Amino acid sequence: MLEFKDATIKVGERVLVERLSLIAKDGELTCVTGPEGSGKTTLLRTLMGFLPVNEGFVSVDGELLTIHSAHAFRKMMVYLPQQMQLLAHQLREPEPLEPEAEEYVVWNGVLPSVIKQVAPEPLNAEEIMMLAEKTLSEANGKSIVIADEPTSLLSPELTMRMIQLLRQQAEMGKTVLVASRKPQVVDYADKVIRLETR
Repeated sequence: MLEFKDATIKVGERVLVERLSLIAKDGELTCVTGPEGSGKTTLLRTLMGFLPVNEGFVSVDGELLTIHSAHAFRKMMVYLPQQMQLLAHQLREPEPLEPEAEEYVVWNGVLPSVIKQVAPEPLNAEEIMMLAEKTLSEANGKSIVIADEPTSLLSPELTMRMIQLLRQQAEMGKTVLVASRKPQVVDYADKVIRLETR
């Protein structure tokens, strides 16, 4: 179970979430919705311990979550990011390194400092689904599922498949928290929390 109690979250001086209280229960799909900029992703980042609450508190199974304790709680969580291509390495084999012939470059070609950093290629809708299925199937021991706009690039048919996938996680007794503006996701949630732009 996840709980936000009178939580206020600021980024700099900007208040993104103010005095929010919500409980996301085990076995339920909870959807946080609202317009762009209303704090949905901020809420998820706070839950994962990357942002502090300025007032109120966040707890996981009754234990207080802070930036210092978050690393322990993240071991209980599986995360589907909005930018799913960040997980694309799970689907594709890495391209082999092709060092130049010069001895120095060949020798140092294995060092991270000289490996070319290539931005991940965008995924198509089927690949997003495959990656979500793979990520969740490998997270059987995790009791919390967090998904940030997991259906934003999916067709209505694939959106339904993603909803079914997330509902299956809830039916396994997990706490499922999804940030989404898609009406289809909102309609199939057990509980809906609406945020407003500040």
